[in-house]
Amino acid sequence: MKKITFNAPLNHKAYSYEPMKIEVEKVIPLYGKRFEQMRDHPLEDAPEIIENRDLMYMESNTAHCILFLDANGNDGILVEAEGADYARKSQFISNARAIIEANDITAGEHQLHQEMKKMADKIAGLAHRGEHHIYFGNLHESEIIKSLIVKSVAEMLSQRSDIADVKNHYPNIPFQPDYTVTPKPTQEMKLYCPLEIQAEPQIYETDWDAPYEDDLEVIPSSCACGCEDEINAAIEKYSEPDEKHRGLMVYYDANSPVNEKVVSAFPSVEVRNGELVGVLTCQITEPLTDSEMAEFQDWWSRKALDGWAEGFEQREIKTDAFGTIYVSFWNPSDSWQIEVEMTDATDTADIEEEESLDMGGISM
Repeated sequence: MKKITFNAPLNHKAYSYEPMKIEVEKVIPLYGKRFEQMRDHPLEDAPEIIENRDLMYMESNTAHCILFLDANGNDGILVEAEGADYARKSQFISNARAIIEANDITAGEHQLHQEMKKMADKIAGLAHRGEHHIYFGNLHESEIIKSLIVKSVAEMLSQRSDIADVKNHYPNIPFQPDYTVTPKPTQEMKLYCPLEIQAEPQIYETDWDAPYEDDLEVIPSSCACGCEDEINAAIEKYSEPDEKHRGLMVYYDANSPVNEKVVSAFPSVEVRNGELVGVLTCQITEPLTDSEMAEFQDWWSRKALDGWAEGFEQREIKTDAFGTIYVSFWNPSDSWQIEVEMTDATDTADIEEEESLDMGGISM
């Protein structure tokens, strides 16, 4: 047995333990230092608790709670605030992530684990009888395992907040897909931010004079509207192949509920109210809560400051109007802020297309 390690408070000379039934109404990941702050100062007011007070209550002998999860670790804090703005009743939950993952495991995954264990036992037996080179496809269980993988993935898809319907067509029939998947309709959300645009001087006093950072000329956003297409072409060229379908969401925390609600997020620039501004255009399946929106805006702010945009602002962009320019999605002024704009939800009838997926490429 491997050594087990985890974090837990220990009671000194505990007289007894009287656990009660708990129902977790919502799991909320806490990012950065927020989990440490709640862990170390549970009696301080917390916006995440205030926003979700109505989800925490007692019913008979059952406590309905919120589980705050360390987004960068495994532990959690269980809270029933009793209507307060802080963790009035709470409990540190060691290895809470494992509890969540165990709760999310589907019936197909349980079966798959059992079949994999049977296969491992069988292979071990063959090895002890002198068969050291074993081909997976020759084992009878390989087809069972493939069917369970198909089933498990379908069950996982059905639990996702961005999927409306999924059908599993296994066993495999020629020319028939293994899945038919219908995503939920999306609506567009845009996050606007000011741009800082600088241009290299096009004329120098001497031939040996080279542009320095201090020599860059600031171009007012209202004067740069004609550069929209040239900047967007540079952004497209700067993008990575992995970003083709989801944009910058490929770098988002996979464990956050925001990652399922926000299907894609693509940066660009556009003219708005007579000025050229930065914009992150997102497709979302449902509105973000206040805490989720704060989390998402904080993520985009960090991308604009020292993430994706930090690399982009160092790239030269050739323009007809100003020669070589540099575009930053962030600046240190107090006027820098994010403005959110929502559009009406897309009509389901217009976008509800069934996408079929075939596992024919998997060989077992």
